[in-house]
Amino acid sequence: MRKNILILGHNDATQFIDIFNQYTRLFDPEKYCVTVAYLTGKENQTSRERTIAEDVIFLEIPKKDVRGFKVSAIKQLLKMTREKNYEIVICHRYKPIYIMMWVAQFHNIPAMFLVMHELRTMKAFGRRLLAAALWRKNMYFAGVSNAVRDDLRQSLWRIPQNHIVTLYNVIDTDLTEPELLSRDKARAALHLNNDDFIFGSIGRLARNKDQATLIQAFNIIKPYCPNAKLVIMGEGELEPQLRQQIQECNLLNDVILTGFIPSAVKYIKAFDSFVLPSIQEAFGRVLIEAMLAKCPIIASRVNGIPEVMGDTGELINAKDSVGFARAMQRIYNLTPEERQQLAEIAYRHVYDNYSIPAFSRSFWELPPLLV
Repeated sequence: MRKNILILGHNDATQFIDIFNQYTRLFDPEKYCVTVAYLTGKENQTSRERTIAEDVIFLEIPKKDVRGFKVSAIKQLLKMTREKNYEIVICHRYKPIYIMMWVAQFHNIPAMFLVMHELRTMKAFGRRLLAAALWRKNMYFAGVSNAVRDDLRQSLWRIPQNHIVTLYNVIDTDLTEPELLSRDKARAALHLNNDDFIFGSIGRLARNKDQATLIQAFNIIKPYCPNAKLVIMGEGELEPQLRQQIQECNLLNDVILTGFIPSAVKYIKAFDSFVLPSIQEAFGRVLIEAMLAKCPIIASRVNGIPEVMGDTGELINAKDSVGFARAMQRIYNLTPEERQQLAEIAYRHVYDNYSIPAFSRSFWELPPLLV
């Protein structure tokens, strides 16, 4: 008889569907039946089709029921857990974790993995207290990088250090790589000139992504890199300020804000170099997407970025516009062959460390799964 597995997430946001698929692929369908359950949000046929689990459930729990004590949500998940008798439960983000920690007080679940995707998620006193009270020996907290893991180890009380581990976000190379458009097609789709040198970045236009420093760095190098352009893909609350900065720097013809573009990673080969100037980044999934696209990377030296990058690109102190400018000019001045060599090193780094096979090896070596 196959064993039942539950992967529980807060909603069906695109980036989390990819992560749930990452975990689903850990389990041999001949031995396991995987259920992915979305806590909130209406049933969505597109999300259902993108989710590769055998069973996909939209619980459609109202937002008011996942606030406070979440009693209604706990009862619903407890009923489902008793019916399915899950062998392994994997929860992503705080609210699903809170709910399933309560469920586990009333029904035995052999192994639970509680995955946090952001820094400082468990800093609040109430969350620390609750986790300490509800924790059981079958529960493992996980961070998506060593930076998040270490943050959890500092925050959580009572829970042994060896029960707080790292489970990296990875990329399904077999599915993702064929979806990447060629350089020429990506540039055509984005209306970019083939002769320009394109620095690119992808991310929400938000303070923690710090695109302002990137624009400032580009402004420094533009006189020395005449055919350079900067493309920033994403939307967010800082768009008006960034557009004003671009205008004040007289870069209206050289810096392009594309707004939100669905499946932005498909166009990443349009870039000659990828730049991530974040001041806070728990992991930085877009970095492994850029590496898979063989795009030389410049990124800030914060949180999980250095461990994701390894020795594959240039790391610059956060908010150091001069440092970013120097790195960007170095990349610009390399020969195509030199940039290709950097890109090949990064590409191999992804396969060795952030592919599904690499993730599977580390997952099945966790203590509760070795029995």
